[in-house]
Amino acid sequence: MDEHLRLSSLGASVLADAEEIANDMQEWRRDFHQFPELAFEENITASKIVRVLSSIPGMEVYPGFALKTSVIGVLGAEKEGPALMLRASMDADAGDEQTGLPFSSCVPGVVHSAGHDAEMASLLGAASVLSKYGDQLKQKIVFLFQPAGEGRSGAQTLVENKIIEEFNIGRAAAVNWGPDLAYGALFTRRGVMTALSDKIHIDIRGMTGHASEPHTAVDPIMIAANVILTIEAMLSREVDPREPIVVSFGRLEAGEAYNIIPEQANIWGTLRAFDPQVRDFVQGRIETVAPAIAKALRGLASVEYTRNYAQVDNNLDMVDELLRVGVPFFGEDGISMLERPLLMGEDFSFFSNRVPSLFMLLGAGLEYPLHHPRYDVPESMLPLSAAWEAYLALTLAL
Repeated sequence: MDEHLRLSSLGASVLADAEEIANDMQEWRRDFHQFPELAFEENITASKIVRVLSSIPGMEVYPGFALKTSVIGVLGAEKEGPALMLRASMDADAGDEQTGLPFSSCVPGVVHSAGHDAEMASLLGAASVLSKYGDQLKQKIVFLFQPAGEGRSGAQTLVENKIIEEFNIGRAAAVNWGPDLAYGALFTRRGVMTALSDKIHIDIRGMTGHASEPHTAVDPIMIAANVILTIEAMLSREVDPREPIVVSFGRLEAGEAYNIIPEQANIWGTLRAFDPQVRDFVQGRIETVAPAIAKALRGLASVEYTRNYAQVDNNLDMVDELLRVGVPFFGEDGISMLERPLLMGEDFSFFSNRVPSLFMLLGAGLEYPLHHPRYDVPESMLPLSAAWEAYLALTLAL
């Protein structure tokens, strides 16, 4: 049989199998969504994943590797050679939901607004589908349900505790859902896929006083405002405008009373860039500028700069292999190469820096972006996502 026809036939078969369990995946996704948990607290989520994985024939389940809420499933453990790892993140975000869904988050201040609920349900679906193809499985498949994917470096902890060595992981792949991309299409990129992602914390100290007598105090909120504005202005005047870089401050804390100038203010933000030299320059300038502005305004400031994530780097051979096997699955126009890397940060980089890896986005065609209070995923895409991951496990060359 022609290779293209064989792969097309396999893709259709896997997709049909995924469609048969669409209701199960929908139920799993809604369950995850209704009971979201923050990073390192995914206890209920983990127990649900363990229950589903344990019901899959041939699946070996390893809960709590390196992190108490991690869950790892292994299919085809008897297969020799390195394994292919498929990953889904587990944690939810801080925030309040405004979707009005009957299964909205019942945990105040916690919500799945990044699609992790759907990614977990899809990966469980892929595992369930793959169990029917044991005779066609040519390599061991490791299903990683990873805690703390949202800025808390869960992947780093797993790598540092030798998940790659313990499970003999030779390659890794991950499928995220891209809300602003065309529904049902697959997007990836050769080489660098995501940005460097860092965390910035600036602690500002002033002197408390009454709001009616600001001249007797040193206002840390005023200092914080000047620090933020100066950093943003600096980016437009000291960095080559052809170099993509973003510094955004998303959290500011200061004071307890509306009429009292507080003693302290804290601001937290993030830096995203593609060029390590640009990141180095801006980090140095932030560490210089913030204390200088504070001193000029009679205060003090200290900068804590944390380098969170490196760039996700897609292995070129794996991208070529993706195109070979993916076109029969998605069609000639169903796979697109992104022209530029994404400015998002992704802790999948800890895996891509260690083993050949492939990071992909499945377009969801949504109105609202990630982390929006009205963000919701199209559940009709669950079978497609599950089938694609199962199909990858069956077709990616060893």
